[in-house]
Amino acid sequence: MNTMSERFNRVLAIIDFTPASIHAADEAAKLAAKFNSCLHLLFVSASYSITGILSAKNNTINTCTEADQSGRKIIYRLEKMKIDLTNRFGVNTKTHVAKGNLKEIVHSYVHEFNIDLVVVSAKKKAGIREFLYGSIAEIIIDAVDCEVLCVYPQSDCSNLKKIVLPVGKFIPKRKIKLAYELARKFAASIHLVSLNSNNGKKATENTKVLLDAFRYLKDITNIPVECKTVAGVTIAEATVNYAESIGADIILVNPGPESQWPGKILHRRTNDIVNRSHVPVLSVHSILDRA
Repeated sequence: MNTMSERFNRVLAIIDFTPASIHAADEAAKLAAKFNSCLHLLFVSASYSITGILSAKNNTINTCTEADQSGRKIIYRLEKMKIDLTNRFGVNTKTHVAKGNLKEIVHSYVHEFNIDLVVVSAKKKAGIREFLYGSIAEIIIDAVDCEVLCVYPQSDCSNLKKIVLPVGKFIPKRKIKLAYELARKFAASIHLVSLNSNNGKKATENTKVLLDAFRYLKDITNIPVECKTVAGVTIAEATVNYAESIGADIILVNPGPESQWPGKILHRRTNDIVNRSHVPVLSVHSILDRA
């Protein structure tokens, strides 16, 4: 997989036909159209007897010997969605159906089709299943080594005007390059955010890295940039509060400590930024961002 690309040439949307996932497919199509990308729609079933998978080469059913009526209905709905997205957004769309473990299948498809971006629906509050096993968005982020965009019911990826990037202990070069690419495509501004710590030494270190990140960004673009130090218990909390206060359109964040909301370790799964934000979150793979 071309992991160093700052362009989204191949976009994968995870579909289960809920209104949230249908909205996620729309958002994925908007981005695919903007980047002139190929859009892949993937439905993963843990129960239906679907052995046929729609071919990535010609979009026809290879085999469907055990597909029951429900399975055939899924294939029909996917094909209908493909035609709809192609007609509305002019994107080259391919459809895939697979049976098995969601995490394993998504990981496999990302590598097989050289996916640059996965788009998945997210919800702000998690229930008991998400508390025990993690939300679908968290599962996908953990499964792949590419970027994952978590979208919400009010998301609109056709009009990204304010992009927010938290800056922690190092200059987030990959996040900055991705933000630049998005800002260039959408004529957006970029907001760099750092945590305003009560500790004087810590605050000085945060400010220095923030300014270094600003200089790095200004070296590669003349796109409007703002720098802010924001109060909060964690950088995740500070970033989301700031993003929502300015009406931001997307947050770029590294998974891990940077994305954790304040709370006990026991509640880690429900305290990730993707479960707390109203603003779409683009999760940038941590290892890639240190490159």
